[in-house]
Amino acid sequence: MKVTKKVVDDVNIVLELDIEKADYAEAVEKELKETRKKLQMPGFRKGMVPAGMVKKMYGQQITVDEVNKLINNSMYEYISENKLNVLGEPMVSEEQQPVDFATAEQFTVKFDIAIAPEFKLDLEGAKIPYYTIQVSDKMVEEQVDGLRNRFGEVVAADEAVADDVIKGNMAELDEAGNIKEDGITVENATVLPRFFQNDDEKKKFEGAKKLSSVDFNPAAAYNNNQTELASLLQKKQEEIAGITANFRFSITEISHRKPAEMNEEFFKMAYGEDCTTEEAFMAKVKEYIAGQLAANSEYKFSADAKDVLMKQVGKLNFPEKALKKWLLARDEKRDAAKLDEDFPRMMEDLTWQLIEEKIVADKGIQLSDDDIRNEAREYVSMQMAQYGMSNLPEEYMKSYIDSIVKDEKQRAQLRDGAITRRIMAEIKKAAKLQTKEVSMEDFQKLFS
Repeated sequence: MKVTKKVVDDVNIVLELDIEKADYAEAVEKELKETRKKLQMPGFRKGMVPAGMVKKMYGQQITVDEVNKLINNSMYEYISENKLNVLGEPMVSEEQQPVDFATAEQFTVKFDIAIAPEFKLDLEGAKIPYYTIQVSDKMVEEQVDGLRNRFGEVVAADEAVADDVIKGNMAELDEAGNIKEDGITVENATVLPRFFQNDDEKKKFEGAKKLSSVDFNPAAAYNNNQTELASLLQKKQEEIAGITANFRFSITEISHRKPAEMNEEFFKMAYGEDCTTEEAFMAKVKEYIAGQLAANSEYKFSADAKDVLMKQVGKLNFPEKALKKWLLARDEKRDAAKLDEDFPRMMEDLTWQLIEEKIVADKGIQLSDDDIRNEAREYVSMQMAQYGMSNLPEEYMKSYIDSIVKDEKQRAQLRDGAITRRIMAEIKKAAKLQTKEVSMEDFQKLFS
């Protein structure tokens, strides 16, 4: 069999496969024999159906199947050997004449193939800004306050302040402000006014005393969030639909969190046994904040790097007709007019994908299992940090990572994240970084 490449232009080629019967005859005969071995028919023992009968019954379909295998294998082998960067999938050429594979002795099949445009990428010449966010005194103060509250103790209080947990009994009121007969009542209800979404309702509990009562509107307090209301009123959502009445909250208990003292015991609880002094504690606080801010810096760098390199490469000449034809063939429900509308954005995404692929190839980036596990560690650390668990014991961390990397879907996501991280590391290493230290306020303005 002969394969010929015909160049249409820089991004379109036609592959012609000249096929003769001798190219697939042996495979057809082999498959016929295999079919005969497995075939069972009335009047014949298994594997003893006459060969002529097997060929008559199955020869045509087997021939078609083997020719298709030959075409696909030969085409993709040629693409691989010649390192063709194909976009989409090869499509049968519009010039292709109908062929009856079962009867033709010699024929040619043609495929239109879209090729990725070539481009130059100069990472060393790229100038990319990199913003380091300053760790402010306010950030440190808020982090210290948060840690002191987290590791503080819960004590009973007689008067409520902003962050207190308030428990009591609730009763629905009528329009006159009296307890409604047969209205909703809740025993041992709990409210945390700091989570109210309405400031007026929140203020009603400020300074409220134990064994006193507060009339408030739960629907207003939670902005009519049915999930929150159902939880507070201890009812199913369908049972509280349309409830907008005021309720009387009779306070039985006020819990106040007393911040931890700034002492060695607290420092160890916050950052481990090695953290014993206030100086070491404050250093850990600043290190933690800097680590959190670094993620913001990396995010901004990734966006800026993409912008700089996309501008450097410019608008590429894509095989628009071939790609649209492939996209429409792949999804018959796709609307052609909508595709025309979305196509420029899709080509921008494809341009960045090609840039990433070029960096991977040029820098010889290959992922190891360690890369994927490190990505999983970053993911777990971020998840735990959201719950205030910054010092998860290593045995628990390892167990969590093991469970994640075994899941195929999560592993694929981790792989994507790890490859992106490696690509950005290569860009950062090669490009000319224009570093600048900024406040959080100025950093946020960069996104406006």
